[in-house]
Amino acid sequence: MPINYQLEKENETNEQSYVCDICSEAITNPLCPFCLAVEIEAWLSLYPVLKKDLRPRLKKYLSRINSRITNYGTECIKCKNNRAFVCTYCFTEYVFNELQNINAGKLVLKEFFKFFNFDLGHAGYTKEAEELGVAE
Repeated sequence: MPINYQLEKENETNEQSYVCDICSEAITNPLCPFCLAVEIEAWLSLYPVLKKDLRPRLKKYLSRINSRITNYGTECIKCKNNRAFVCTYCFTEYVFNELQNINAGKLVLKEFFKFFNFDLGHAGYTKEAEELGVAE
């Protein structure tokens, strides 16, 4: 077997593609929901009442996800743990919907959309945000 073919074969086996447990799309932004939740909670420090309402919902969601994690998932680019089983889009869509469920104002939704919009190629909550007048 020629050396070039051998290297090509080794590289081929090292490249793995992981898909989201929810939407079954490829995970292209391997940032786990746990690390993203930390960033969302930091943003929520500007809105303590909203944080108080949203935090239990996030914890419940993350607890459900945590029970399904195996060691064969996508490695998070921030924490380096194999727990990026839900894509950033699906997680931020969940948070966006929960913000609506707890009647967050347009300003809050607009800010969330501006900071945490991972709706690339999904055509999901961007359309909803546009209809609400919070997408720019």
